[in-house]
Amino acid sequence: MMSNQSVVSETIQVVTFTITGKTSQSGNYAVPIEQVKEIRTVDAITKIPRSKSYVKGIMNLRGKIIPIVDVNDKIGVKHQETDSTKQRILVADVNDTLTGLLVDEVNEVMRLSHTEIEPAPQGAFESDGYIQGIANIKDKLIVLLDVSKFLADLDDTLKEAALSAESTPADDEGVLPEIDAIINEASHN
Repeated sequence: MMSNQSVVSETIQVVTFTITGKTSQSGNYAVPIEQVKEIRTVDAITKIPRSKSYVKGIMNLRGKIIPIVDVNDKIGVKHQETDSTKQRILVADVNDTLTGLLVDEVNEVMRLSHTEIEPAPQGAFESDGYIQGIANIKDKLIVLLDVSKFLADLDDTLKEAALSAESTPADDEGVLPEIDAIINEASHN
């Protein structure tokens, strides 16, 4: 029983996914599985006026309104045309706030040993604040993201989007009440 616990603490379970840049080479990324609530196909996403480019909009998840962040855009990878049927939304739970991460393709759930994860080279990534490390598995590099740091600046972005939306006439879909709900939820956390 004891030995089993030590094995568990030395490994981390992650969900791996692909984002595809303009080059044919796709990047492999992963997030810790405990930060992922569920994986969904892409449903209707309602755009928020004048939000940051990486905020694709908001989505209704069983009555809860959640923001959708395009991982490619946030990381700074320029899109090529991707197979949208393979796109998925990873619903991340960070500090009791749900956010959808739009990725090009979810690959697998895998267990990484802490010995397989190396720290990211200093200064190699503009975004190294939210890169937990890099794993080299079967000659494939997997960049491990820390979702809470990745989404740290999102609260302000959503507040900005809501403020600009309030000064914009509501469209037929009634976006404004939904945005208010997100702001109220974000400010209570």
